[in-house]
Amino acid sequence: MTIAERLKEIRRESSSDAPGDPERFRRVALTNTEMMAQGTAIRETLAANAEPLAAIARDLAGRRIRRIAMVGCGDSWISGFGVRHAVETLLGAVCEPVEAFDFATYGTGTVDAGTVVIGLSSSGRTEPVIEGMKASQARGAYAIGLSNTLGSPLMVEFPGALHIRATRGGWPTQSSTAAMALKLALAVEVAKARGQDASALTEALAALPDQVDAVARAFYEPARALAERLARADLVLLAGAGPHYAPAAFGAAKLKELAPIHAIAFPLEEYHHYRTQKAGDPMFLIAPDAASHTRALETAIMSRGCEGVCIALVPEGETEIAGIADEVWHLPAVSDHVAPILYSVPLHLFGYHAAVARDALGLGAPRLGG
Repeated sequence: MTIAERLKEIRRESSSDAPGDPERFRRVALTNTEMMAQGTAIRETLAANAEPLAAIARDLAGRRIRRIAMVGCGDSWISGFGVRHAVETLLGAVCEPVEAFDFATYGTGTVDAGTVVIGLSSSGRTEPVIEGMKASQARGAYAIGLSNTLGSPLMVEFPGALHIRATRGGWPTQSSTAAMALKLALAVEVAKARGQDASALTEALAALPDQVDAVARAFYEPARALAERLARADLVLLAGAGPHYAPAAFGAAKLKELAPIHAIAFPLEEYHHYRTQKAGDPMFLIAPDAASHTRALETAIMSRGCEGVCIALVPEGETEIAGIADEVWHLPAVSDHVAPILYSVPLHLFGYHAAVARDALGLGAPRLGG
């Protein structure tokens, strides 16, 4: 088999980076529709899974859980970072987001009966996810499959199966945020089955769908205006600490998929260990919580010092970072445990509008040397 033949066999993406590519823009349009219906997807997903969540919680209530591995590829993997802290706080077990190929290839050797493996795949057929879960199950782990696709291997071959009521005709938006909400709901049900108080997170999840829809509506036009202003940027940086790395990584993924330009997400602290931002580089700074506030403030100061462009996503009422950043998006104050979901939404919007703005200018993917 020639290299060209092998490339054709393994290439999974049907669209191209060319300006105005019709297949890419078909999916760009679908992304717009899906990202504006994330609240509905979250609400329907949580309602539809009440019974299976309770059944899984009964299975796990008396089980000693030492480790939770959240396995996936792309946004399915990233989603684990957004819920990790909440799950660890509630269940008192190490929760690890693991890239599916790495898990299947290198990571199942330490799996045992004290491990819960949560595999996420929109299609329900992602081979590394299924392979890692099967290997884990053979070693005594409890395996739970989350998918948009009923009847898929992920939904029928493991003890736990949870159906995400979301579509993914465009690039992932609602399929990721609804999955994160579902993972949080799973932790809530397990905690309740153990007799723990999970009322705070239960209330936060109940309020989340309306909050997500409100943020999508509120930031649609600001995201469009910013995308038009930054349309010629070939590189965008995104940073967030702990669970807020997830919105940064989602935002980078949407820019690479839709726009399509270079975008790099990194944990907040890593900004300070390299010469990360150059003059003129745009950077989204995701800073919802008190825990990361001081370091986020220092990041905004450093961004100004290197003449970068800092776009800060902060809670309503925040003034310190807002006084330094070049642009500030104030989001509603919510529980730290659901903030990574809410803060992902404006970054989805920006990725979509960046694609539209660049297309209007006839811009495709950046090339080395111009």
